[in-house]
Amino acid sequence: MHLPAVTSSPAPLASPYGGEPGAPVSVMLLGVRVTAYAIISIAEHQRREAAGMGAVISPALLDRLMDLPIGISVTDPMVWAELVDQPRGVAELHEDGARIIRRLESPLTITDVVVDATTGKELRAVQDASLFAGFTRRWIAATSSRIADAATLEAKLCGVGIVDQRRGLLLPAEKPEGLTRDGWSWLLEEKTYRRWLTRRAGNHEQESPARATDGASDAGAS
Repeated sequence: MHLPAVTSSPAPLASPYGGEPGAPVSVMLLGVRVTAYAIISIAEHQRREAAGMGAVISPALLDRLMDLPIGISVTDPMVWAELVDQPRGVAELHEDGARIIRRLESPLTITDVVVDATTGKELRAVQDASLFAGFTRRWIAATSSRIADAATLEAKLCGVGIVDQRRGLLLPAEKPEGLTRDGWSWLLEEKTYRRWLTRRAGNHEQESPARATDGASDAGAS
């Protein structure tokens, strides 16, 4: 499917079953293959393009950046030393060896994730979708409209929505009461952004250069 051009407002594709619009991206997150519906930040995307940057997939780097305000100068010689080898698009470092201005922001917002469920595996799909409980709204897409009672009950308890093969609504998803905002939630967005860039560029994957990609193993960052 052709992905829409990046826009500052939500992309003109409907996310699952009455949710906010977003671009669908098939991606491996937390070891689970999902379709993530993402709203791209045009400002951050264009800023990264201008800086020659793509996705940043280092959990340690993202955790460190979460401690810094965006666009505000702070003085921290230790953090300055940790960021000195990162691409310039990550942060501005003053020549005094102490002052830093964080520039990197999340490139998108994930509004929904959908896990495909084969017949008889709906309960497992619900459990997989539940991994994202603190990050976004969750769904399973079943191949049959007849779902085992155990899977339906688990979905209700976990706030996971269910749709059938034709995307007919069987059970509405609940919005998470409180969203987790940390380095791992940011990493999920970066992984989705990397996949979006890959699709958009015709399978030519883009990532940030140098050390910004260090420390993200397939097992830990997927």
